[in-house]
Amino acid sequence: MARFRDFDGVTRKVEARAVALSKNDRGAKAEQALVAALRDRAMPAGDDVTPDTRLNKLGEIWWLEFMDQDRAINTQRRYREVMDSYVIPGVGGLAIREATVSRLDRFLKSTTAKHGAATAKLSKTVLSAMLGLAARHGAVSANPLRDVAKVPVSRKEVRALTVEEAAALRAGLRQWQEDSSPRGRKRPNDLLDVVDVMLATGARIGEALAVRWKDIDLKAERPTLTVTGTVIYVKGEGVTIQEHPKSTNSRQRYYLPPFAVEMLLRRQVQQLVANPWDVVFPSSTSTLRDPGNFRKQWRSARDDIGFQWVTPHTFRKSVGTLLAKAEGMASASAQLGHSSEQITSRHYVQKTHEAPDMTVLLQAFGAASGEGAI
Repeated sequence: MARFRDFDGVTRKVEARAVALSKNDRGAKAEQALVAALRDRAMPAGDDVTPDTRLNKLGEIWWLEFMDQDRAINTQRRYREVMDSYVIPGVGGLAIREATVSRLDRFLKSTTAKHGAATAKLSKTVLSAMLGLAARHGAVSANPLRDVAKVPVSRKEVRALTVEEAAALRAGLRQWQEDSSPRGRKRPNDLLDVVDVMLATGARIGEALAVRWKDIDLKAERPTLTVTGTVIYVKGEGVTIQEHPKSTNSRQRYYLPPFAVEMLLRRQVQQLVANPWDVVFPSSTSTLRDPGNFRKQWRSARDDIGFQWVTPHTFRKSVGTLLAKAEGMASASAQLGHSSEQITSRHYVQKTHEAPDMTVLLQAFGAASGEGAI
């Protein structure tokens, strides 16, 4: 039994009991229980989150906070899937006090072995956010996820189209569209138009398919296209437009190069009947175009024209690589709407593996000893 001054300034009596065979053991265990109780009381916990709160309950409290952040629907869906399918079944029964570095480290290594590094990395992200909430409530002194081992992720080297490859791809795709066989299924005739928008801006496929005519200004001295949303699939609703892109930085206006302006002017003239969504690239039935269906059509075309390695995201990487080489990483990062140049450099710019030409400066080492002197 002891008197303890709580974080609210009020001194209270705290007691703990223990059961043991001998009197001495009983006293020692009771003392240990009392010390543990005092340690927990020293943490100023919030009303809803305490050291005894289990992680499954913490997850639901965190989820309410997360949903207020207006994140992209696909991000919400993926985070919820990871929490329900991996985090809660794996460690949901632990109390916050039991969520130690060693236990969480074992969980993440097990998840990596069973489900892959990508799932483990996202599980770590969700757990870190949950326990960050616990730390803010004072239910834990520090977020234990800070000290777990890094999840080993093998990153593929970035590959982007060169200017020459992009020209060959566009020519091949144009020919593929024109060579539609009357016997087979009719080929889409505007895959190249969608590709050109991605090459002209660096937009993601969902963002390109969500572009509406109201987002485009072709009459301006410098024609522009503004990315304001993205096409997504919502369970129970189907394909719809999310009225904001993947991130806040992605909502921006792009100045269009002439080849994209010419294409959009042509589509504007040829589109005799407006579609209900006012999108520039509707489906063949004038509905929203599903990014998943576009990817299937693209895979069929790319295999035929010899660009099997190119995905819709490759065009975004190609824009980043071209701008980084010509104008610097800052310009590439700004064009792609990234929050930092590190993201652009790591994931969107192809490495040259070529050192700069410093031969004139390095010759100083040889010249100092008279070698190579003329």
